[in-house]
Amino acid sequence: YGAGADDHGCTIVTRGAGPILRKGTVGRSSVSGIIAAVFRATGFLGHYLVQQLAKMGTQVLVPFRGCEDSTRHLKLMGDLGQVVPMKNPIDEDSVKAVMAKANVVINLIGREFETRNYSFEEVNHAMVSIALKVSFLFTLFFIVHVEFL
Repeated sequence: YGAGADDHGCTIVTRGAGPILRKGTVGRSSVSGIIAAVFRATGFLGHYLVQQLAKMGTQVLVPFRGCEDSTRHLKLMGDLGQVVPMKNPIDEDSVKAVMAKANVVINLIGREFETRNYSFEEVNHAMVSIALKVSFLFTLFFIVHVEFL
C-alpha cells in the first residue's frame, strides 16, 4: 500500500514455499523469513547465537540430544513459536528432517573432552560428517560449521 511497499519483501525463493516475506519492524516481534537450524544450541556459544538470531526475527530450530528441559531456557529468547526444539538428531533420518525445514544450518557440535555417552570420534567426526553429508541433499543458503579448537 503506497509508495515503496515492495521494499519489505525478498526475492529469495525457498523449497516450495514461495518467496520469503518479512513482516513487522526489525526486532524481537518481527519475522525475517529465515529459518535457521542450530545444532548444539544448548552449549555456551549456542546460547548467545540463538539469542541474536531470535532478536533479528529468525525462526530457530534447536535439535537437542538431552532431556526436554535442556532447551527450556532458549524458548524464552523469542516469541511464541520462534524457537522450536526438536528431539534426537543422532541418526541420519532425523538430521534430514531438521535440515529439510531450514534455510540456514549452523553446526556447533564439538567437544574438548569425552563424555561417558559420546567419544571424540562420535562427536567431532561422525556427527559432523552426517550433518555435512545430509546438507548436500538440500539447497541451503548458508552452512556454517564451528569446530572446537
